[in-house]
Amino acid sequence: MLNKDQMMILRCKVCGSFSIPPKYLCTKCGHESPEEYSASGLGRIYTFTTIYVAPELFKNQVPYDIAIFELDEGIRVTGRVEKMYDSPLKIGDSAIFQRKDKFGYWFKIKKNS
Repeated sequence: MLNKDQMMILRCKVCGSFSIPPKYLCTKCGHESPEEYSASGLGRIYTFTTIYVAPELFKNQVPYDIAIFELDEGIRVTGRVEKMYDSPLKIGDSAIFQRKDKFGYWFKIKKNS
């Protein structure tokens, strides 16, 4: 069972390339047996946007940030940014996976001192 504190991704058993579930074959080599792999959860902001006009379900959360994170494993995932600092987000900011809920992945930004 998936632990909400683990970020599970897929790794091809043949060529070792990583991907985001669900996948039924490796998109790099075509092998048909990807396996779950516990990602490091470390990465960087590849790009981001701030939501000011949200769907009804999230309207009480505006403004909030959504980002595409490039993980250390080399794949990109979309996730919410858990705001920890008042300083603005920047492309390249270091991030760490925090949890997964029914809406997706959550990351915290690691501000460099």
